[in-house]
Amino acid sequence: MRQSRCSYQAFLQIGIMAARITAIPLLATGLLLSSSSVLLSQQPAQPNANPANAKPAAAQPKPQMQDPALEQIKELMTPEEAERFRKTKLINFEELLRGGKISSAADKKLIAEGARYNLYLMTLKQDPRNPENKTDLKKLRANIIRDIRFSGRVSGNFQARELYLEELTKRAEDLFDNHRLVRFSAVVLLSSLDLRDEDRRKKIERVAFTPAYAPLLKVIASPNQPTELKITAANGLARIGEMSEASNSRRVSIVEAIIPALDRSLNEHSWYQRSLVDTLGSMGITDNLARRPVVVDALLKVMKDPKRTWRVRTAAAYNLGKLPLKANSDIKLITYSIVDLTRNMIKAYNGNNKARFWKRCFWNVYLAFKPEAAGMNNGLTQKPVNQTVVNDAYKQIIKPVNTVLQTGVTPPIAPDVTKSMDDWLKKNLPKNFRVAPVQAKPKNQQVAEGN
Repeated sequence: MRQSRCSYQAFLQIGIMAARITAIPLLATGLLLSSSSVLLSQQPAQPNANPANAKPAAAQPKPQMQDPALEQIKELMTPEEAERFRKTKLINFEELLRGGKISSAADKKLIAEGARYNLYLMTLKQDPRNPENKTDLKKLRANIIRDIRFSGRVSGNFQARELYLEELTKRAEDLFDNHRLVRFSAVVLLSSLDLRDEDRRKKIERVAFTPAYAPLLKVIASPNQPTELKITAANGLARIGEMSEASNSRRVSIVEAIIPALDRSLNEHSWYQRSLVDTLGSMGITDNLARRPVVVDALLKVMKDPKRTWRVRTAAAYNLGKLPLKANSDIKLITYSIVDLTRNMIKAYNGNNKARFWKRCFWNVYLAFKPEAAGMNNGLTQKPVNQTVVNDAYKQIIKPVNTVLQTGVTPPIAPDVTKSMDDWLKKNLPKNFRVAPVQAKPKNQQVAEGN
């Protein structure tokens, strides 16, 4: 119990610090989003590399040639077209969307035209109603989201809302070869679409719109899309994984697209790598249709890769703790790999213990085992696996974690701690470093799909 009390006290002291660490990527994303508020006012900032997190100069990816299309605005409708729709059809479109009921082919056509109008407005250089003003992408996105949220709210009929979401998802791809800010606005919109809104009074949870996954995957698969766009697309996919009603087979298809992208990302910015890792951890599955634990395999591979940054590798450990592991999961290999990662990280930390990024890395290791807050089911200690194995491994990481997460300047990890870890690693060396043998896909995949 003494160790538990020490751990508890240590994490009480670093509570504020942990909150600040968590806020860093959110702040960065916020800065990126705010850059798209006015179409021509400024470019979205490229993610700044964390100096402490940066790779050695020789390992940095070579700058790639910018696609000239990123700086070109392609107006997909004329200002005159936009004004004609606004004056003759916009009111009818908004009333139909609010009412929620689709009664005819003409209604379907009007919803499609409204989606086209609202999306293509993003490609105009000036506001067609007030040509002296530049296009405000943030305002246009906000208007679309507002109209979606009001659709069917009174009537309880969501036909128009669902059709509008489908049309927005189809039309958004038309913006993917436009100016970088237009592309970015389209991806942010796709990442924000909801089939249902949260209603705490009725205890209804928010439901993300699953079909938005398809164009988001196209962004990630494209070699011509900029990194900031791919980061946003990956975050949108993670949101779909956590908040949608996607079927198991759909989640598998997303995972099977993300894993190759993660393999290709070695020379990409670490923010993008972490976003892909977080997407895998957010899908709520461990296996493919052949019952092979491809998600666990992929995260273990990232965790063991010395060419990736410590932030990326420990993010993989954290996401392993999020997965819905089963009783037959190879928990000995998973826990051994996390302890081994921590031991290797200690060696680097002791060589440069003043770097600020270490706190985030060791915090990730802690979260691989323990939930961040009461009531959460993240962390290996919350999974239906062999808890004797989990707790044995946890005892190896908690002392170095406590050392690094204390406030102020942190000391090197003591030799007795590292010796204990070395002894443990030798004693618990896995017989096989594969999570599971390769299995053939079942002839009838429906058997493996589930719901």
